[in-house]
Amino acid sequence: MRSTEDAHQGDRAMRQAQARRVGAYLTAAATAAGYDVRRRKGGRAQLASLTGLSLTTISRTLDGRTLPLPSQLAKWATVLNLDHRTMVVESGLIPEERGPAPARREAVSAALSPDEAMNAWGITDPIIRRTLNGSIVHAITLQEEIDATYAWEAVARG
Repeated sequence: MRSTEDAHQGDRAMRQAQARRVGAYLTAAATAAGYDVRRRKGGRAQLASLTGLSLTTISRTLDGRTLPLPSQLAKWATVLNLDHRTMVVESGLIPEERGPAPARREAVSAALSPDEAMNAWGITDPIIRRTLNGSIVHAITLQEEIDATYAWEAVARG
């Protein structure tokens, strides 16, 4: 029979392994998003600024020395433009079979969302993504206004 001390060490080893998996996942995701997260290259400081987390927290998480809190994971997902649910499964925080079912999206057309288009174009910089997304949303709103004006004019002409 194992002692409680042995059980505690086993839990600690599991948490350390999980922290390493999450750190490796977030390092890969940050690198894919265009951040150079190697030490003293600026990417870690950028992530700290964008997430609102301390540089120490960012470094310890990327290095696999600590597990992020759920609120911190949400910040990572937002900044790296990751799906929150997918991230917790792919990072190994929860096993895939226990993970939430992926959201089902019915295809209503071949049109892409702004995020899907930016992903397809390989645009990963968060500032460029926000700027482009704002421009796309604005353009869609303007087009809808123009379409509504033409529709109204057509009704008025009879």
